[in-house]
Amino acid sequence: MLPDALNHELSREPFVPIRLFASDGHSYVIRNPNLCLITRGALYIARIDRLHSRLADDMDVVDVRHITRVEQILEERASA
Repeated sequence: MLPDALNHELSREPFVPIRLFASDGHSYVIRNPNLCLITRGALYIARIDRLHSRLADDMDVVDVRHITRVEQILEERASA
């Protein structure tokens, strides 16, 4: 996936939570786009233990070339 396309997904207003699928079979759920940093080669995803915290416990680094699919998680939007 191109970094610009990923930026578009993370910049939607209102933001809808998404699941990213990687070529190695892993998937990553993004509920808060403010906890992500996109570079030309990688997506950094902060992992937190509380939904509304900005304090990261750890970080996942995903090569943007290995993101194969983006799926919106619509049921979370409906319950919010």
